[in-house]
Amino acid sequence: MRLSKICLFLLSMSLFAACKNSGDKERAESGTVKLSGSKSKTDFGGCDTIGNKGVSIKINLWEPTDSSQLSKEIRAVLTQKSLLRINSYGDSASIAAHPEASRSIKSAFEVFEKNYNDFKKDYPDAPGCWEVELKGDTVYSTPKVLFYQLDHYAFTGGAHPNTFRSYHAFSTETGKEIEMKDFISDSTKLLSLVDKAFRKTEKLSAETDLEEAGYFLLNHKFVLPVAYVFTPAGILFYYNPYEIAAYARGAIHFTIPYAELSGVIDRDKVF
Repeated sequence: MRLSKICLFLLSMSLFAACKNSGDKERAESGTVKLSGSKSKTDFGGCDTIGNKGVSIKINLWEPTDSSQLSKEIRAVLTQKSLLRINSYGDSASIAAHPEASRSIKSAFEVFEKNYNDFKKDYPDAPGCWEVELKGDTVYSTPKVLFYQLDHYAFTGGAHPNTFRSYHAFSTETGKEIEMKDFISDSTKLLSLVDKAFRKTEKLSAETDLEEAGYFLLNHKFVLPVAYVFTPAGILFYYNPYEIAAYARGAIHFTIPYAELSGVIDRDKVF
């Protein structure tokens, strides 16, 4: 009797292990990846609001926190994007003289700070801090793609600060970045839908000449915004300030629901 109970117990454990392994395999094969992460904050320098001078870099990005190759790849891409944004305000000679600025946020800040100090030597009475601030967070995640938003704010003198937003897509299998246009199967139809949605958002008729109405067109043609992203509700299209209208107009954005995007997107690549 005792032997029978032992055999029954061992058989049950074998079946449990088999079922568990089968479930793990199914989850792995489905491509469903749940990334855990948190906000990573990096600050260098500071702005003296009383003296109205100084130099500051602030970075606040959501990043995956585990040690997988997938997460390492995404973190590396986000770091590289941050470096490119910061170094876009440094002169090429300074960056060439300090190649570590292309590898380290701290080194990029030091070049940025040097450029500010050199500027102040030439223009000691010029008011204002030089600031760069980056904020990043997830927008939407499917079993195949993680969609990400990166907001950029910078002031290095002038009439007003510069702000713009970009969207990025990462493969949940490899962590590699995917261009948003790779998810579009009919760009001509999409452009027509965006034109219609843009006019509706701006309360313009189909006959309105956009350039005569004060909008900026590329080679006199309406184009998709540089920034657009997949969301739970549909595709969000985001025209940054200066992209299609004056800075004072601000960003222009709207969402086209998936129900209207049939035949326009390659759903197998996204979902």
